[in-house]
Amino acid sequence: MTYKPRPGILFTKICNTHVLIPNREAQQYCPRILRLPLLWAATWEALEKDKPMEDIYRFHQILTKKSDEEIRTKVDGFLAQLCEQGFLIATGEDDAS
Repeated sequence: MTYKPRPGILFTKICNTHVLIPNREAQQYCPRILRLPLLWAATWEALEKDKPMEDIYRFHQILTKKSDEEIRTKVDGFLAQLCEQGFLIATGEDDAS
């Protein structure tokens, strides 16, 4: 599955903490602020830059030294969770999978 950030979500840093803040445009889909750990903040930035999912998986694998299957499970699960919370929009199946 591929995803894109929902319009109206501001990604910023407050007091050295990365957060996603929905503005009025996105508030009906995600009414809360979400704090992101550093690795997931980098993942969000990659999604904003429209990086391919394979690049995101590779980035996680380099940083965490975990298996490809484990990385894909964690990243896909996290992105699906963000989609359920309204921060991301599912855009369809990933052609590279």
